[in-house]
Amino acid sequence: MEAFSVEHSLLEGDKEVKELFNFVRDNARQFEAYEIEKGIFAKLMKIGFTAMKCYFAEKGTGDIGPKLVLDDGSVLKKTNTLNGRDYFSVFGKLKVPRSSYRIEGQNAVMPLDAQANLPQRCYSYLLQEWMDFFTIRDTFDESRLSLEKLL
Repeated sequence: MEAFSVEHSLLEGDKEVKELFNFVRDNARQFEAYEIEKGIFAKLMKIGFTAMKCYFAEKGTGDIGPKLVLDDGSVLKKTNTLNGRDYFSVFGKLKVPRSSYRIEGQNAVMPLDAQANLPQRCYSYLLQEWMDFFTIRDTFDESRLSLEKLL
C-alpha cells in the first residue's frame, strides 16, 4: 500500500471541478433542473471524496520516526509496510494508509489514528452523526437505506 499523494489529489480535484462545470455547461439546454441538480450532487460527491484523500495525504501516514516509546517505557519499532484502514466517509470508502509500530507480544500502534482522531469503528463521525439523526425517526434498516439512497 502506498501513501496518498497531495499533488495527485489536487490534480484529481481540479479535474473533477472542471468536469462538474463542463457537465452543467454541456447539458443546461437539454436537461431539466432536477436532472442537472442530481448530476451536480453526484459530481460534488466525487469532489468531496478527492478532498478527503487530499486531507489524508496532507495529514501523512502517522510516521513519527523509526521507533515509538510508550508511556510504560516499551519501545515499538516501525514496520516496513503501511497498514490500510477502512474509513467510510459521507463521500465514500477510503483505505487510509498508516504507519505501524509494534513489538512482539503487544498490539500494533498506528499514530495516525490519534493524530486524525479516527473513530474506533470504520464509519466517520459525520456519517455516524447522520445515522443517529435518521434513527431518531426510523428504524436502523430504514435509516441505512435512506443514507444509501442519498449518498
